[in-house]
Amino acid sequence: MNKFYDAIIIGGGPAGSTMASKLAEKGQHVLVLEKAKFPREHVGESLLPFLYHLFEELGVLDEMKARFSRKPGVTFSNIDGTEASHWCFKHVIKDESGLSFHVRRAEFDDMLLQNSRKKGAEVMEEVSVQKVDLDIDPNQATVYAENAQGEQLQFTGRMVVDASGQNTILATQMKTKKPFESLTPRVAYSSHWENAKLTPELAAGNIKIVHLEGEKMGWFWMIPLIDRLSVGVALNMSYANQQRRILKETTTDWQAKLYEQELQESLVAQEVLAGATRMGPVMANGDFSYYSSTKWGTNFVIVGDASGFLDPIFSSGIYLGMKSSLLVAEGITDMLGGNGTATIETAYSDIQGAYKLVEKLINTFYEPGSIKWDQAGSAFDLSYKKFETAYSILHLILAGDFFKNHAKYFKAIDILRTPQKIEQYKHLIGHDEPTMEQRVCIA
Repeated sequence: MNKFYDAIIIGGGPAGSTMASKLAEKGQHVLVLEKAKFPREHVGESLLPFLYHLFEELGVLDEMKARFSRKPGVTFSNIDGTEASHWCFKHVIKDESGLSFHVRRAEFDDMLLQNSRKKGAEVMEEVSVQKVDLDIDPNQATVYAENAQGEQLQFTGRMVVDASGQNTILATQMKTKKPFESLTPRVAYSSHWENAKLTPELAAGNIKIVHLEGEKMGWFWMIPLIDRLSVGVALNMSYANQQRRILKETTTDWQAKLYEQELQESLVAQEVLAGATRMGPVMANGDFSYYSSTKWGTNFVIVGDASGFLDPIFSSGIYLGMKSSLLVAEGITDMLGGNGTATIETAYSDIQGAYKLVEKLINTFYEPGSIKWDQAGSAFDLSYKKFETAYSILHLILAGDFFKNHAKYFKAIDILRTPQKIEQYKHLIGHDEPTMEQRVCIA
């Protein structure tokens, strides 16, 4: 079987479905090849406010409001809960988009993929891509795949979009997958819990990030979903490997043991999970640091986690992937229409800037000399009002303002490294001074 398409998209996750929906809206003949059967579980449940208007553009905002819990901000805490800072999106986003979402990824990803079908994209699930031939013709590509029944399939299109996530189909094939050299490799273990005892910030909808220092060089998250709490721990890969060797001597399920061991060592986790029950197995996700050095050509583009994956400490991944797909979809439309590559070149320039900005922000979380995020409220001798004004730009970055303003924000992140410069950055944002709540963010 050999069909011809304008665009063949590998992967039906948020980046792939966003690309499919936008290209189908523009009249392109689109095929999505997804290896799994949706719905399926996935990590990455906390979303950024800058996705709000993107959901509106895709036509799914009302469904988002009806189905998922809301997220007013972020709380950073130390391991025993004695220090915490609250970052409330409404202080810098004055419209309703300042209230973001937490999602069950099984439901969220399926909703987006069904939306692509509604807009005219053809979707084939349980189809695993084996190889992509980009060399026969610079203006088209052939995709070789296999379905759940073991049948060999072949598809040809003018453009292949790799949105395969951490499978990195094209980057692996082209040998262009590289590490982010400034970031330490990490691995995450996560699961869902029921009957957790929510602290005020979790009950209000905040994601809670707990800093793990020393050899662990990591963090754990708590995300309040409608009927459960998502809890995960991210650890330095070398520490996790050391623990694996020790735990494998006494248990076959060393990942679950490591996960529970780390949670038991935190007073914050003990308080929340006392009496709670884990609802399923522990999921493992690793390799928080890579990118493809080649992003696009005349017959292919790479978007989302297939293009690059950063430590998810700031919940940036879904927004980076979906926004990148929207920008690149415009470039693909111009290329297929014979209007050159200027649009796609601009798109990838903005995308590169966004990833560099998030990379720099991530480094401030781990660098020993930087201000600790959980101590931000007390680290500066400033009133809350001055503190909030000076940190407005960091609120906007945490909310997802990565793309067009990245050049301006590179300098602002240095606030966390050099507190003396805090007054210099007030002029970079032009909103009214808000009064900072001296308690958790509320909807």
